[in-house]
Amino acid sequence: MNELFCSTGTLVGRVCNYDYSLINKHIPVLYEEGLIDGMELMMIPFYYDKIDEILKTVLSCNVPTPIIHCEKEIGVLLSNCDPNSTKRALEMLEINCMVGKKVGAKKMVFHLWGGLESDSHIDYNISILPQIIKMTKKYNLKLLIENIPCTTYSGLENWRKLYKFLPNIEFIFDTRFGAFHDETEEILNEPIWDYINHMHISDYSSFPRDFSKIRPILHPGEGVIDFDFIFSSLKANKYNGSVTLESPVMIPDGADIEKLRATLKYLRKNL
Repeated sequence: MNELFCSTGTLVGRVCNYDYSLINKHIPVLYEEGLIDGMELMMIPFYYDKIDEILKTVLSCNVPTPIIHCEKEIGVLLSNCDPNSTKRALEMLEINCMVGKKVGAKKMVFHLWGGLESDSHIDYNISILPQIIKMTKKYNLKLLIENIPCTTYSGLENWRKLYKFLPNIEFIFDTRFGAFHDETEEILNEPIWDYINHMHISDYSSFPRDFSKIRPILHPGEGVIDFDFIFSSLKANKYNGSVTLESPVMIPDGADIEKLRATLKYLRKNL
């Protein structure tokens, strides 16, 4: 059975005023109920001046945290294609790596590009990878590059570039972003699939490359993604990697936990 994780990003964000106490309140219950095998810690800018408090919150859950999602701004800084921005990105990466090690993470989800520049300087971003990998290895973290939205190429096209540069690089497949670039079927049948060992699950509601519909992040069944096809393909491919639910359930005064439970049960059944 594929390990199923819940992202802390389902509970903590702007809608609930970044109330990270929701992690400790709900994640242990979901774990005890057998709905999840652990959590994926989503790093966000709000956490940087509260690192000790965040670590205390996560560790007090006593729930496995084998994956950390690196803060997305790092990829934005790398895409500035500027030495000072790159220096800052690597400094931030080290903080993320330190947090990952302290919570017991073994894998790091990473955005190699982002922001307005997106992947328009992808060769520069790729050139920084050896430094990134050296740092993640220092903290015993396996780097996973995500197929996030692109303005110049696509997630799969950039994966192919990365694979040519570093044949042992590994990836994470995000269903929403696969739909955004209309390349889900191609990804599931791509030889590079053998190097994908983690997935993010959420839905998408529009036609390809509609940047206005990247958010809100939908739950499976709320958008246009054919999850029956995805699950059957995973079985056909004998996918034995892990899966994280990213669809949020934040509300102004907390979280819609029943909705979260329902989606996790759906994923458990189909995985």
